[in-house]
Amino acid sequence: MMHTLTKGIVITLTMALAACAGTGGRMSQLTGWKYDFKAENAFRGPVAASFTPPGMVLIPGGSFTIDDTEDYETASHRARPNELNTRKTLSVNSFYMDKHEIRNIDWREYIGWLSAVYGKVAPEKVEQARPDMNTWREGMSDNEPFMVDYFTHPSYDQYPVVCISWEQAAAYCKWRTDRVNELMLVKAEVIPAPDFNAIAALTTLEEVENAVFSSERFFSNTNQYQSRAYTGMFVSFRLPSEEEWEYAAYARRPTDPDTKVYAYPWNPLPIDKLTATQRSQLKAHYNRSTESGSRVDIFSRTIPVTHNAPNDFGLYNMAGNVNEWVYDQFTTRGNLNRIDSVDVLDTFLPDYHRIPNARVYKGGSWKDAQYWLHPSARRYHDPRKSATNIGFRCAMSVVLR
Repeated sequence: MMHTLTKGIVITLTMALAACAGTGGRMSQLTGWKYDFKAENAFRGPVAASFTPPGMVLIPGGSFTIDDTEDYETASHRARPNELNTRKTLSVNSFYMDKHEIRNIDWREYIGWLSAVYGKVAPEKVEQARPDMNTWREGMSDNEPFMVDYFTHPSYDQYPVVCISWEQAAAYCKWRTDRVNELMLVKAEVIPAPDFNAIAALTTLEEVENAVFSSERFFSNTNQYQSRAYTGMFVSFRLPSEEEWEYAAYARRPTDPDTKVYAYPWNPLPIDKLTATQRSQLKAHYNRSTESGSRVDIFSRTIPVTHNAPNDFGLYNMAGNVNEWVYDQFTTRGNLNRIDSVDVLDTFLPDYHRIPNARVYKGGSWKDAQYWLHPSARRYHDPRKSATNIGFRCAMSVVLR
């Protein structure tokens, strides 16, 4: 009986979404909501009839072993050039991952929703979510132009959002989960569309919190029937684990030969086939000023999130552009069987410089040297602080239906 009900709900949701497919109106690629959500009562517009989360691609799980080599500089080689890194095996379950880094336009959608809902009763919630644009001053001039225009000007819509802390990124993941699930339930006519005019008339934070949709509350223990029935909904968006991020960056497929090992995660170039010319034409945006015979990139900040070709999984800029937050807390790897078992941070930083609960970021950026672009390179930062070269993308676990 319950299996039949669950199957029926999934079919109903799929049919409802398919009936709404079409074109029209500017719409978020990551939540499916129209940007003019208040005028449109937040629910009119097409949503793809698919259980692939919006804006994401499926990363098929698997396991493979990689080795680093002597002839290609990585961060740990620079720290201890006479020590080779150990072999490492990556094993992950299948998961979804955003095709590209979260953009300024995506974050402005988030700020717009928070402003519409909490602007009157809890404006501090809006302020807590804003990027800390003063971060652009660090190491630069007080009149740094990116501090003024980067987040707000539409010319930077497709550029990665930066100056976002790990805590802010985690809060965005929760918000995105709520908005995507809410829209699916509205399309299936399970719940009514939110009335933003009515929400704006509320006078207390408690009233507003009760009025807005929450996935956690909808699937809570006090709502057990619905929790069991709506198995077709998305599980939580989240930050990828460090191992998931590395696996996705290498983009190695089961059909690839065992001898195929990538130095860096762009259009595949086996390490033993790289020539000097190819090394000078690597498809990533990073700081080339430290390389012999090279010049600084003409555009010495971030670039649009799809500017370079994607890797074999269809993921853009898994090397360079901006570093990306991952979920993991930073811990030293010591003698673990990891490619960066000799951690650069272990080598250079005394204990009193370590940050409690620090979170890992990976990938290299527009201001980093090439050796930080290796998928296994890792650094950490205070989860409450941001940087001009750190952004993020979301992931989601795969649930069999």
